[in-house]
Amino acid sequence: MKQLGKPDKLDKYRSHLVDGADLKEDELAMLAKYRKAHGLLCLGFGRNQVLATLEKEYELSQPQLYAIVRESILLYGSIEEVDKKGQRVISHENYKLMANLARKNGDIGNAIRAQENADKLLGLFESDKTVLDPKAFLIPVPMDFSTDPAVLREQETQDIDFEDVTGGGEDDAA
Repeated sequence: MKQLGKPDKLDKYRSHLVDGADLKEDELAMLAKYRKAHGLLCLGFGRNQVLATLEKEYELSQPQLYAIVRESILLYGSIEEVDKKGQRVISHENYKLMANLARKNGDIGNAIRAQENADKLLGLFESDKTVLDPKAFLIPVPMDFSTDPAVLREQETQDIDFEDVTGGGEDDAA
């Protein structure tokens, strides 16, 4: 793994996970603690529960336990963000199911309401951000006009290269 910027404490673990770099025995033990903390967070344990479990298993001080949990989140990623996105997808699917059931039972009002809730979860009612500012087209652009006949004649006789895209050659003109 290519190093960008100042190295931090977790780079050796990232290198081990990504590239298979060797770790010392104490570093492997620390990686096991990070994995344990991350695994407990993935199972849905709260941070206090993770701290209590790690404290019983490893008999570490509170600052060390907090550092392990914090660093495991930095190493493996935040479960809360992934969980929030997953919950949004599950809720969306449930609303779609309710809308279909209500429609099947002839309850159109509830079907519409459930479908609207599903659409809100996906952000379908949010306005799209325009990339172009329409006011930018209203800014006057300076243009040069000439009433000099010599300039106009020069433009009439200028050779302009162009490509014939009509598909026909010179023989088709006849």
